Amino acid sequence: MIAQTPWFDRSFDFNFPLSHFPVIFSRLEGSLFRLGVILANADDERCSYNKDGWSVKEHLGHLYDLEELWWKRLQDFLDGKEILSAADLTNQKTKEAGHNEKSLEQLMQQFIIERQKMLETIYVFDTVTLGLTAVHPRLSQPMRLLDFLFFVAEHDDHHITKISSLLRVPADDFVE
Repeated sequence: MIAQTPWFDRSFDFNFPLSHFPVIFSRLEGSLFRLGVILANADDERCSYNKDGWSVKEHLGHLYDLEELWWKRLQDFLDGKEILSAADLTNQKTKEAGHNEKSLEQLMQQFIIERQKMLETIYVFDTVTLGLTAVHPRLSQPMRLLDFLFFVAEHDDHHITKISSLLRVPADDFVE
């Protein structure tokens, strides 16, 4: 399979209309369902290991960890800030969280609870709200609140793809 582009090597063009919101909302909500299906028969212990980087549980835990940043950035838009809150590019929170010691069920529940908060909040947004703008600190480019939501969906897909790929690796190659 073609190698996946590293997240920090990605660039984004935000040139779609605000009327794409229902599709972007569906992608954000769909992350929960996709993960549920992908992980339904996953071996909890196997998901704690990966000799070449983050484990399945670390990728899943990272999605949960980032919900706090997504919430801060959502508030930045609503508060009219010019520049969005910066991310910790070292992912220290994920490194220190001990996600491999948690069950897949615990990690999924944490992510579901936090994502539902965002979904319930954004569902009622109108075009004025979705059109609010701020500068993304790492990308150094302006984005609308709608573009930010698209960015979050892309980040979800990036890690869901990693999880899916890890689950396709033969068991003998998976564990240290």
